[in-house]
Amino acid sequence: MTEKTGFSTVPEIIDNILKTLPLALREKIKETTCEGFCLKQHFDLGMMIRNKYFYQNPSRDKLIQNLGAEKDFMLLDGDEFSGIILEKLYERITTVKK
Repeated sequence: MTEKTGFSTVPEIIDNILKTLPLALREKIKETTCEGFCLKQHFDLGMMIRNKYFYQNPSRDKLIQNLGAEKDFMLLDGDEFSGIILEKLYERITTVKK
């Protein structure tokens, strides 16, 4: 089975990140604020998100279209994009119960 390389929606990206995110990190995320998580992960997880899911994403144009209101006419770059994904990842981890 080959690894998927094109991601055209935020939920696809979040699902893919969650496949490899250690349980211990998920638990730590639940103990912090969204702002704290995003700041702490900017140069770690945020850089991976920026590179893999934005700059190296063959479906980037479709992804940007699908962001719609999230993009809100801002100049979208890799850092802004990774911030959006980190916030959505935080929401998913802290609100979804198994």
